[in-house]
Order: sequence, then C-alpha cells, then structure tokens
Amino acid sequence: MLQIQIGPEREAGPGDSLGRSVIGWRPGMREDDAWQAGRGVWKFRTGRALAEDEVQIVNTEGLVLAVARITGISKHGDRYALEGQLLRGDPRVGRLTACPHPSRNPVAYV
Repeated sequence: MLQIQIGPEREAGPGDSLGRSVIGWRPGMREDDAWQAGRGVWKFRTGRALAEDEVQIVNTEGLVLAVARITGISKHGDRYALEGQLLRGDPRVGRLTACPHPSRNPVAYV
C-alpha cells in the first residue's frame, strides 16, 4: 500500500497544478477534501506507485483521512499526482493507521 502523509492545512500557492487553493489537513475535513489535498503533487517512483492497489492519506499523527484505489498517475512537471477512486466510508478512515508512516518523506510504501 502507498501511504501519503500530509501536514497541517496551508495555502497551496499560486499556480498549483491541481487547481487547489489549500493543501494539507484540518480537523473535521471530509474524505473528498483529504483525497484532493493528498493525492499530489509529489516526487515518487511511478512504477512502484502503480504496483500498489490502494493509497492511504494520513495526517502527521497517523490518522487515516482517506483511502483510494489507485487507477493511474498524472505528470505535473517533475512531479506526479495520483488518479484514483475514493473509497468513501472505508472503515480505516478516522482510525490510526495500522502501518505507521516509517519515513520523514511524505510518500511511503508500506
């Protein structure tokens, strides 16, 4: 499984390639918002990411914010964004991840 850890919510900055105004997480955010905040744009190994079936978006405390099935990748300069189907209502959402994020890098393969 691919796991992406996102920090506290902040402005996305001008020219966000996914058209977002904010990135990161905030308490009480919806799964859809967590997916949009966490799916990109990152530096990662595309082949390895595509070999994974699912991605968990987690916050810095290990709380699962969203789970999605990976269906593809889009290129944004020298970075990438995940494409996928959000698994709304997945029972892992709202709980601590069973696989704590092992790295300081926001993208991990667990």
